Amino acid sequence: MSESRELDSGPSDKEGEKGKDSQGEQKGKEEGKPEANVSEEASNTEVAEKKNLRTSGEENVDSDDSPSKKKLKQSNVPQAQSGDQSKQPSEDVQPCTDPNEPSSDSDSDSDSESDSDTDSDENKYWPDEVFLFEMEAPSTNRLVIPLELASTHFPPLATRKPNEVETLQFTDSQNHEWYMPIQYYRDERGFMILTGWQEFSTQYDLKPMDLIRVYEPVPRLHAQHFTIEVEKKQGRVEIPEFREENFLFQIELERSDIGFKRVFLARDNVRNFPGVKMQTRNTEKKIMRFTDAQSKDWYMNIVRYSEEKYMVIDGWHEFVKERGLEAGDLVGFYMHDHPCHRKHYLIGIVKKDGPRDPGQPGGGSGVGRGGEGSSGSGSHKGKEIAGGD
Repeated sequence: MSESRELDSGPSDKEGEKGKDSQGEQKGKEEGKPEANVSEEASNTEVAEKKNLRTSGEENVDSDDSPSKKKLKQSNVPQAQSGDQSKQPSEDVQPCTDPNEPSSDSDSDSDSESDSDTDSDENKYWPDEVFLFEMEAPSTNRLVIPLELASTHFPPLATRKPNEVETLQFTDSQNHEWYMPIQYYRDERGFMILTGWQEFSTQYDLKPMDLIRVYEPVPRLHAQHFTIEVEKKQGRVEIPEFREENFLFQIELERSDIGFKRVFLARDNVRNFPGVKMQTRNTEKKIMRFTDAQSKDWYMNIVRYSEEKYMVIDGWHEFVKERGLEAGDLVGFYMHDHPCHRKHYLIGIVKKDGPRDPGQPGGGSGVGRGGEGSSGSGSHKGKEIAGGD
């Protein structure tokens, strides 16, 4: 009987607890339902405990799609198969982009291509070069740049010595470098390029009326560095007249005049050049200008060699080479109808195997003013007075 009483007391206790719970719920409702918060905290605590159990592997009752299940699976994947640890799952999600909008890679590629195109275009030309002056290309073996063109770009005359020579560096359109010594030429009031111009003229096949343009490059290597370009034109060549009354003298060339790159002129012949007068021991060089039958000007240096002779040096070999002169050919000198200065004359040639005319210089032995072959009879412009053809 006592056991039955103890068993019967159980339900009464539960009923008492239910009564208490019902009273607590009623009391919680009256006080603003605080019991709900308590139940939420209890549920959160229970969920946290379940998560810890699932992570440690003690329970595994969640579905495959639950986040905790995914986390457990990832922790069980070996290191070699998990890939780069620096790559997070969030990186697999690509941002939403406009398909018509170019990506950053394409932008960088296009920028690099545009930059390379710009660089290649700039390499074709001289960037930011400064134009200095232009002039017609004269048919000469030396270029004389007028003072009014060059005075503001070359060193001032006040600081120059009488025969001072400076070397200029010219870069052409093919990126070839030309080094040309330059000197002030008082007779023609300009700066004369002493050597190198003949080679440049031949390289570009310069003709009368062709244009030469000179620039200051950027960057500039030094104060004597310039760039030069040529614009081809077609001009008419004015052929000078070799008048009989203007004839001065002629010489017959010897092998030494060809091989040693100089020619001797007798003192009596040089007297026909009023602008050339030097003392016997004077080592000064004077520049003479000779215009041939093709209207090309040849600048040649002349010096006093001895009491009886003068010697033509610089410029003579260029004339001989271009005109194809040989021993036995005749060279005649004339006054110019419109000379630029007192040292400007005409020069004509007669080939030894060419047609001869008593009216031309070199018209045969004993024919001419001197009758000795040292001077000719003078001539009009004709076939024999040719440029070496």
